[in-house]
Amino acid sequence: MRKLVLILIMAFAMTTQLMADDIVRKSTIHLHNGQKVEGVITSRNDQKVEISTLDGMDYVFDMSDVDHIDHASIKKNYDTSKFRGFIDLGYSLGMGSPRNDFWLLETSFGYAITPKGYLGAGIGIHNFKPVVSSYPKRTDRPQLEDNDPEWRYPFIPIYAEGRYCLKNESLNTPWVSLKVGATFINHKGFYASPSIGWHFATGQYFTFNVGVGYALHTAHYKLWCLGSEPGAISDDKGGCYLNKGAMFHNFFLKAGVEF
Repeated sequence: MRKLVLILIMAFAMTTQLMADDIVRKSTIHLHNGQKVEGVITSRNDQKVEISTLDGMDYVFDMSDVDHIDHASIKKNYDTSKFRGFIDLGYSLGMGSPRNDFWLLETSFGYAITPKGYLGAGIGIHNFKPVVSSYPKRTDRPQLEDNDPEWRYPFIPIYAEGRYCLKNESLNTPWVSLKVGATFINHKGFYASPSIGWHFATGQYFTFNVGVGYALHTAHYKLWCLGSEPGAISDDKGGCYLNKGAMFHNFFLKAGVEF
């Protein structure tokens, strides 16, 4: 299943890349003096914008001289639409011991503070499934069975996100992201997740992203034990457990839409 998901995401990314590369992105720079220049924007930052016209001429303008920029391509225009929203689906593999695998659903909503930069906040659902053989053996059974931490409910991290695109005014661009927050619902603990990926500007209202990254969760789990052990806690079913803290490390692959 994991290999199939990876193959499908790679195939989708390659197809989207080919489709986007066939589109010529045209823009029109409107200057304060009334002049208009039409072409393809090749570079832009907060100080300068460079444009190549269809007749092969290259121009550089100070952003202070620019009134606004119109885009004739299908890419979303971040000059006039600052809001950004993300919805991602993915799968994460645990690393180290103890570890968990999980499906993830993540959202993020915020604003494009610059054509390259984004700040927002979101909430995710991480459906933890323990790799029970990676946990310490339970000590309340003579045969020392594998311990099942019983993740009955998913982790729901709430986080702030900063994202930065390495290029702007282009059909496709690599990006880097950092999410920092915590889980308060069902479980409690710290959460952080850096990631990198690729943005495909395939539509005016929806675009696509793929990415890989690392996720860190801190949480407590139940290590089943004998009631005579120091620190043992009784549950409502007659069992006893130790409340163990752990740092869970995961590597994930995800794909999603931006609007």
